[in-house]
Amino acid sequence: MTASRTATAVGQLPNFLVIGAMKAGTTSLYHYLRGHPHVFMPPVKELDYFAREPQSSHGIEWYRRQFAPAPAEAIAIGEASTLYTKHPRFPGVPERIAAQIPDARLIYLVRDPIERIRSHYQHQVALGAERAPLADAIFRDPIYLDTSRYAMQIERYLEVFSPDQLLVVTSERLRGDREVAVREILAFLGLDSTRLPTNLDREFYRSAERTTHSPFAWHLRRTLKHRFPALKRAKEFVDAPLVRRRGRAGTNTSDAFIVTEEVRDRICRMLAQDVRHLRDHLGPAFDGWGIA
Repeated sequence: MTASRTATAVGQLPNFLVIGAMKAGTTSLYHYLRGHPHVFMPPVKELDYFAREPQSSHGIEWYRRQFAPAPAEAIAIGEASTLYTKHPRFPGVPERIAAQIPDARLIYLVRDPIERIRSHYQHQVALGAERAPLADAIFRDPIYLDTSRYAMQIERYLEVFSPDQLLVVTSERLRGDREVAVREILAFLGLDSTRLPTNLDREFYRSAERTTHSPFAWHLRRTLKHRFPALKRAKEFVDAPLVRRRGRAGTNTSDAFIVTEEVRDRICRMLAQDVRHLRDHLGPAFDGWGIA
């Protein structure tokens, strides 16, 4: 990636992407990177452009316009969308990215799969999109486990990108050794890693785990976000009158989000091989989260 760019009237394509995983710290990383003076990311996280075949209203020129406000001093221009590592629910993503931005740098955050699955389930319950008990839901709907098959997701990208274009970082490291992790990410993006963002002392969370939306509210929120990316507070605009409390979604105690030992053991058996393969990308020091 070069440290210079040519601005155009309609913007340009990004030169890096945070590709997930969902519930692995992408929101925090998005805010940390936006706090660096030489990084530009759009005010709305998760443009999801490459997750589906572009529609006429959301074609490549729409995507370029999201980066048009990037200042001249921006060296790293990017976005963060967790749908980019939800294969096979959203197929063809690496190929679409490679076709448009073949030199892109890719940052993939991964998290203890069991904790990620629990948080993913809690998120879906909060949105009103999941009503089944945890032990039923996560084995019935493959998206919970597939999103946690990190090595599988990586292998899809390495079919069209070189390994040196991909940086894998654990969310545990981003949280527990944040300054070192962020320095590594900045260096990966070709930035001065001695200039750290000023907000590293904060952690950022999406509010979906604390409130419950009706299906209509969730649909309206997503529609506004994609049709009007400049509305930084579109979430609050939609949430305020339409939020329902979690209890009305049929889940009003934290016990509903506990992963029992039986469920944990079953998840570990199903993901052990993938975690072993993940060591190829994280190195021998990676502890495998006690799974493999």
